[in-house]
Amino acid sequence: MITTRRIEKSVANGAATTWIVRAIDLDIRSGEFVSIMGPSGAGKSTLLHILGLHDADWRGEYVLCGEPVHALNRAKRAELQKDRI
Repeated sequence: MITTRRIEKSVANGAATTWIVRAIDLDIRSGEFVSIMGPSGAGKSTLLHILGLHDADWRGEYVLCGEPVHALNRAKRAELQKDRI
């Protein structure tokens, strides 16, 4: 149902890069219950925004219900979000 490979999000911080989430691999099958845990600032909410198709500013591969989210344009992502999320 959800597969991600090397999902990453970062922000430029002057000459440096600050990683929000880095190299996230997930395989979640239909019917599975998953909990995302970590300390404050670990990127949990950011990851959920990516998975919920609210955030499009990330790198990596994301497949949702067989659809390659990473290859879809903005309109197709919005359509997928309305249909599946």
